[in-house]
Amino acid sequence: MMQIRFEQTADNAAIRTVNEAGFGQPAEADLVDRLRAACPEQVSLVALSEDHQLIGHILLTPAEIHYTDDSKINGWGLAPLAVLPEFQKQRVGSELVQAGLQELQKRGQQFVIVLGHPEYYLRFGFEPAWIYGLSCDFTGENRDAFTIHFLGRDRFQEKPGKALYHPVFYSP
Repeated sequence: MMQIRFEQTADNAAIRTVNEAGFGQPAEADLVDRLRAACPEQVSLVALSEDHQLIGHILLTPAEIHYTDDSKINGWGLAPLAVLPEFQKQRVGSELVQAGLQELQKRGQQFVIVLGHPEYYLRFGFEPAWIYGLSCDFTGENRDAFTIHFLGRDRFQEKPGKALYHPVFYSP
């Protein structure tokens, strides 16, 4: 049975391995290292196999939505989510996303944004952010890839705005 728990310092090397293998490149692992150093308020969860091997990782960091009327609200950005290739399509990523959303819900957070495969994230209640007038610097041509999940819809202002991930996402 898989176990989900918060990241521990001893997990750092295994988290790097999972992100490098899951994405086939070091960029996301480098991003995790930079966020770990610059963002103490992160939510970092890992998935462990039955034999206690670290097989998956999800990182959530503070994000903001800045509206055209100069108001803003705080929420969270999901990035990255990685699973070792040999454990993909076995619900590891799904369990990590659900655990991350539950943790943020417990903390009374308002929203989570993610740039990823829309078909994957829709199953967790994410919706295309553009339908709420929201944009993101990273969407490019595929605006459906930028999605949002509302953790407290009653507090959300539906007006045009721009979502910003943690500042580390914008630095090399």
